[in-house]
Amino acid sequence: MGSLKNLDTLLEDVLKLGPGGAGLRVYQGEELRYEKWVGYANEEKKIPFTAKTICQLASMTKPIASAACLQLLEKGLYLLTDPVEDYIPEFKDHKVYAYSPRGDLSVVPAKKTVTVGHLFDMTSGVTVDWGWPNPNSQELAKRMEEAKKAGKYTLREFAKAAGEVPGAFEAGEHYYYGQSLDVAAALLEVLTGQSFGDYLKANIFDPLGMEDTCFRVPAEKKERISVMYQLTPEGRKQGDFPPLFYSPTYESACGGLFGTMEDYCRFALAMTLGEYRGVRLLNDSTIRLMAMNRLSDQAMKDFENPYLSGYGYGLAVRTRMRPEAGSNSSIGEFGWTGGWGTWVLMDPVKKITIVYAHQCVPNKEEYVHPRIRNIVYGAL
Repeated sequence: MGSLKNLDTLLEDVLKLGPGGAGLRVYQGEELRYEKWVGYANEEKKIPFTAKTICQLASMTKPIASAACLQLLEKGLYLLTDPVEDYIPEFKDHKVYAYSPRGDLSVVPAKKTVTVGHLFDMTSGVTVDWGWPNPNSQELAKRMEEAKKAGKYTLREFAKAAGEVPGAFEAGEHYYYGQSLDVAAALLEVLTGQSFGDYLKANIFDPLGMEDTCFRVPAEKKERISVMYQLTPEGRKQGDFPPLFYSPTYESACGGLFGTMEDYCRFALAMTLGEYRGVRLLNDSTIRLMAMNRLSDQAMKDFENPYLSGYGYGLAVRTRMRPEAGSNSSIGEFGWTGGWGTWVLMDPVKKITIVYAHQCVPNKEEYVHPRIRNIVYGAL
């Protein structure tokens, strides 16, 4: 039988990898079984890393965004099988990029309709507006740069561009970890008439008491933001988050939120247990739907890697399918990770919740997160 005390050694090892500080909480039910915070949020200023340290959540935003959008599914405002064009007209007569056997690039009418479900599971053909080496990404980057210059850098403008720019592939055929969920958040804005941030505050953050989670950290809290350290062969230095995370207008469902681990634990417990301190975000059946694999065999080839071995992908979360691929956790445990090192695991079967954070790049996720998981499941 393992012991949670093995986490003490692991967290000390984490600091040797490069982040200035790190923190971990493990719950079984609502009982806090383990908690430890090590190192500094700002080593130069000797500010300790604590549960109240504000982290850039990066892609740990996605489970929160997915839960918010699924609240509207429970209200009957859309179906996962609905065409996106029903809500965002720019997706009508959608096109895709195609390559001939000789490698020539062309644009052709899409054979398949992009559905709302494709947005959640990253099979929509929408990539990223970062100018990556594919024609969809390069054209999205061009469109959104024009939107910035016109003062229209918003989720709605991105969704319009995503509909007008040809998809990278036919919907459902491949998995591409990109900005599909930003289109889903724009759909939420269309359906509710609220900004994405206002909806999250009213329907998730305020009910759960997540007072430090937001897209734009107020001035009086900025000293609590953890430094993001860049790890280089020459050593560690202070880095900075990409400009997207400081945008006054773009509230990215894919990675825009800042928040504390104290706050994130409240959200994660509500998802693991179905409700937290009387607050229910989703019905248990919807949470199960969220954590079901949606990827085809072909899309799974795009998704799975050593870090995600044995997992599938559901509604913007990974989901454990095959423990024999390298983990001792339960089938159906789900969650996600953030680009700077944050990580969450939610297990409705064993009622285990794990919330972890550090802030560095590269984020060392492939070393830290699986070891935490195996220690916890070996002990509980």
